[in-house]
Amino acid sequence: MEQILKKLKFFSTLDDESLKTLSKILVEREYKKGCNIFVEGEKAQAVYVVKKGKVKIYKTSQDGKEHIIHIMTDGEVFAESCIFEVCPYPASADAIEDTIVYVIDNKKLEEVLEKHPKIAVELVKIMAKRLRMVAVQIENLSLKDSTQKTATLIMHLFKIKGVEIKEGAKIQLDISRMDMANMVGLTRETLTRSLFKFKSEGIIDIDGKELTIMDLDTLKDLT
Repeated sequence: MEQILKKLKFFSTLDDESLKTLSKILVEREYKKGCNIFVEGEKAQAVYVVKKGKVKIYKTSQDGKEHIIHIMTDGEVFAESCIFEVCPYPASADAIEDTIVYVIDNKKLEEVLEKHPKIAVELVKIMAKRLRMVAVQIENLSLKDSTQKTATLIMHLFKIKGVEIKEGAKIQLDISRMDMANMVGLTRETLTRSLFKFKSEGIIDIDGKELTIMDLDTLKDLT
């Protein structure tokens, strides 16, 4: 178990003693594509780590519009903001493909953190990174137009999953157009128009679920 954990992002910097301790309180769960993991407003009881798959973290407005905060992939932690206080989950989480997660009970984790401060430090780093990400999202939603939002989205996908090639970079679009649009506060139709505009201008090319960045410098300038 320790060797499996070591391969995942969150656990990779922890020492063997910390890994051994954590492995004793982990519970593995599987969720099929489309299954809900928890709902915004539910009492938070656990922290989750993606072992394999993808999970979208999102909020739903009063009019039913969904806004995706982040897509979690292998090794990423979510629901960590509710560890230190009794509070409801601030957002919802759904599996967007068949997914396996490790579930860590909050009470058991608190006991572990008291004895293993290195684990606590890693969680604080994750929280700080998440705060920076939310600040950027607020800026994207309030200050940028549809062209800038689309360019920002492509650059974000490039940073987390892009592969550089001779002609530029390739990105596998393994999430739906609707989920992509919800990540930057656009409608699906507006996102599609912006993508085709970029394609007609030679900035990107799209073939099914593969997006190729042809002009990275221009794309950066549009963000």
